[in-house]
Amino acid sequence: MDALMRIEEDCFGSERFPADVVRAFIERDDTFVVIAEDERAVLGSAMCMVSSDLGEGKIASIAVLRKARGQGVGSALLEECEAGFRAHDLRRYTLEVEVTNEPAMSLYSSRGYAVTGLVVGLYGAGRNGYAMEKRVGPGGTKVPVRDA
Repeated sequence: MDALMRIEEDCFGSERFPADVVRAFIERDDTFVVIAEDERAVLGSAMCMVSSDLGEGKIASIAVLRKARGQGVGSALLEECEAGFRAHDLRRYTLEVEVTNEPAMSLYSSRGYAVTGLVVGLYGAGRNGYAMEKRVGPGGTKVPVRDA
């Protein structure tokens, strides 16, 4: 929990998830947390939600410590999120990303996520987000999503 809160603070500052929300991702049956670490420390985390009824997995957050960025940590976390979704036989993966977060947009696009909409003010006044989605068929094969 301490490592997760350090990541939240480093990546999001005052906009971080509060400790009770992070704890809920760890403890609830319909959520899971993925951690990236090396032999010395936790480098990043991802928090995901599962809706079996909808067949949908949602990535609520992928966060990588500033000192570990550019080393493939975010990509590894995304892979593990998707592996968790496949384990639940989910066919639709969603997330939101701030429109100015070009490294994240590039990662998600390279992994088959498509922009499906603009969410005005998602991250505060004047800070918009893109809704993104990836659809997969049986065995995880990518299914096209129409870009917004």
